[in-house]
Amino acid sequence: MHKTARLGQSAHRTVHNQIVMKQFGCFQLDTQNECLLQNGVRLALTPRPFALLRYLVENPERLITHDELLTKLWPETYVQPQVLRTYVLELRKLLGDNAENPRFIRTDRNRGYWFIAQVEDRTSYAADAAVPRLGGFVGRKDEFARMNGLLHQVRLGKRQVVFVTGEAGIGKTALIDAFCRHACSENHTAIARGQSVEGFGGKEAYYPVIEALGQLCTPNEREKNVRLLQQKAPSWFAQLASLQPVDDSPIVARFVNRERMLSEICDAIEAMSAENTVVLVFEDLHWADLQTLDLISALARRRGPAKLLLIASYRPADVNTGHHPLKQLKQDLDAHKLCTEAALRPLEKAAVSEYLVQELKQEALPRGLASFVHQHSEGNPLFMIAMLEHLVAQGFIHQESGCWNLRTELAEIDMGVPKALSEMIEMQIDRLDPADQRLLEAASLIGVIFPAWGAAAALSGDPEDIEEQYEQLTRRMNFLHPAGHDELPDGTQSAFYVFAHGLYREVLRGRQSPARRARWHLRVAEKLEQLFAGRESDVARELAMHFEAAAEWVRAAQALCTAAQNSLRRGAREESVELMDHALRLLENVSERDRAAAEVKIRDQIAGMDQLMHRR
Repeated sequence: MHKTARLGQSAHRTVHNQIVMKQFGCFQLDTQNECLLQNGVRLALTPRPFALLRYLVENPERLITHDELLTKLWPETYVQPQVLRTYVLELRKLLGDNAENPRFIRTDRNRGYWFIAQVEDRTSYAADAAVPRLGGFVGRKDEFARMNGLLHQVRLGKRQVVFVTGEAGIGKTALIDAFCRHACSENHTAIARGQSVEGFGGKEAYYPVIEALGQLCTPNEREKNVRLLQQKAPSWFAQLASLQPVDDSPIVARFVNRERMLSEICDAIEAMSAENTVVLVFEDLHWADLQTLDLISALARRRGPAKLLLIASYRPADVNTGHHPLKQLKQDLDAHKLCTEAALRPLEKAAVSEYLVQELKQEALPRGLASFVHQHSEGNPLFMIAMLEHLVAQGFIHQESGCWNLRTELAEIDMGVPKALSEMIEMQIDRLDPADQRLLEAASLIGVIFPAWGAAAALSGDPEDIEEQYEQLTRRMNFLHPAGHDELPDGTQSAFYVFAHGLYREVLRGRQSPARRARWHLRVAEKLEQLFAGRESDVARELAMHFEAAAEWVRAAQALCTAAQNSLRRGAREESVELMDHALRLLENVSERDRAAAEVKIRDQIAGMDQLMHRR
């Protein structure tokens, strides 16, 4: 498994891409790159609200019901209309729209939404002129430019500290690798990298610092930097055996007098960066020892001139819990404007397409492949790479006469979770305590988006207590986020949450035994029946899904019949027939005696529906 996306050698090119946009007011919806612009300026919009806006824009001037939106956007997920209302509220804020006097989105109370603005197709050409591929990653030009700007400041003697942050697999190392390759091309620039490691037996003081020092004292700079260490940091020099002129043994150190050592190493690093630029990189700082964090703090706060750029990467999800010392350090440096942050977000579809073009070495990709990989990876570069490797390894795409083609229709591909990704996600989950694991496993049975009350029903827990536990989880983890609230039929409020990646849900669901899954699905179904007593038809599809997963075949078939009747009332005849056929197939799992009685009822319903269709 690659840790970064290797795309080949650096190159410069000019590419003109024809882009068809949906124009409404001063806004442009770029469906190719899946982003929203205002007068050509890109606005921040996450994938799910974008998907909702896109569907509204592509279906203007007609009522789009809650059911239609939920079916089209989340076909296999149980959600309630409040999730839509939350996203519509976000869209209105972004568009400057007013619910009372709308220009773009009009609400039809209890039914759905209208997109009322005039929509036009506009064609433009985007020129990507002389943009370097940067030798190994895609979609990070803005972050790269920001770090390059910091390097320019450093060369003027203004020290800089930058934190590169993002979830696992988002491309922190790829960005740092590309930047360091670029910095290495400049004269008089020394780069030293230290890697923090997860300490199962305790953390060794200054672990990544020791590794980096060994790289600063390379043969080219050895004599000068060893001399500076001897003069400025004698307590370090005395203990770092590999810096002695005649000894090439590994660096091994056991420090005492921490305060003195901190002051000495700061003096030494500043002396090394007095004339030549020094780029000091500490990776995975969420695992760093306290002494390394003290060093970063001290170097950031010193006032003297230094050609020093300190780059530190970490995962926010592993830091934003409790009183992690790195969290406190970052907040304090932020408050005093002593650091900057390059927060990496998921890749856009255009970046995924660029990766596929370069990796497959062909400009014309199989139709729909970029969208498929982007959707399933949700823009995570590590997931993107694993998805492509999986598609190739399983033979879903193959090379023929030097050209890659689809062997299987994308709609028929069941991606599952590639083994390497499954192992990585399992490691993340295993770090959680058993109670948190059960919370996530219960949620995974309901959908990518799930209500707290549903998970509480599965666990037979108190809904308020379960909701509070999910709130705490969203503050501590990067793959679970709040998704609004909704009012249940009994008048109570329930929070909704969403998994950042469907892959997390798949792994969590696969960790459970079939017996437990069936038991929990049955509890959710019976809670649904209780909440919607007298209105079961409103949640017929969800009831059918949970009863089927619980192996309650007859009850699942009955719910499917109700869902089929709902579809027929909306004029969706083919969908209604498919649901009824599914109901009959489920009855094949029950005993012959029980099946006969159930089939009679279902066939009577089918006959009644046939008469209704003919009358229409």
